[in-house]
Amino acid sequence: MASKIRDYSVLDKFNFERKPVGVKFVVEKPAHIQKLGKPINMCEMIKEAQENGAFYVGEEDLVCVGVEQMIMGMKDPEPLLVSGIFGGDEALYKNASACRAMYQALPTLPKGSVRYAVFSPVDKLSFDPDVMVITANIIQARTILRCINFSTGMPYVSKSTPVVACAWLFVYPIVSGELNYFITGLGLGMEEMNMFPPGLFLISVPFQKLPIMLENLAEMEYELSPAPPAGGVAHRKRVDQLMVDLRKKYNL
Repeated sequence: MASKIRDYSVLDKFNFERKPVGVKFVVEKPAHIQKLGKPINMCEMIKEAQENGAFYVGEEDLVCVGVEQMIMGMKDPEPLLVSGIFGGDEALYKNASACRAMYQALPTLPKGSVRYAVFSPVDKLSFDPDVMVITANIIQARTILRCINFSTGMPYVSKSTPVVACAWLFVYPIVSGELNYFITGLGLGMEEMNMFPPGLFLISVPFQKLPIMLENLAEMEYELSPAPPAGGVAHRKRVDQLMVDLRKKYNL
């Protein structure tokens, strides 16, 4: 893993209750990082890293009925899953066909490209992550979600499914190169495991966008508590005056 680590101190100003977590997918067994050593689901590993520090897992440590190995390209898909039978019979989807369609859309890493996944809270990073997952409340998320749009103008979107949320949190941002986000309470499995209270934003920023995120967050204005609403009349008055001033300034 690369030895040069970016400076993530700009994230300190948000005073996150739960630390951002960096994740890296590698083929070589990580040195100087402990193995997790207990069975938990991949989505639970965000919370594990936040509370207990850095660790890595291998194929043998992954416990979610073959899903995690599949999305990381470690194993061929489990027929019972990708056929849709499991989700259909469990009433997660209307029928097996609908569940099978979900698996057809699921993002995955190339087969054989990953043997280990490494997780670390941001303040303990010893590697530059493939994706950073930020757990934010709505006030913090207002700024974090704009961190790419601020300089590119491009929209941000949320892509996920009610099951196999781990694919959208960890894999989709890497293969698409785009920021993605998910709101706790919407994922059926994550909710069943009681990982986080509902209504938090899990924002995944891939390595392609991390430099832009850090540069923009250093420049952007942000708020740490809700500002009192101005109200419709005051807001319109401010915008109208701004338009008048800009027309005058640019002779438009």
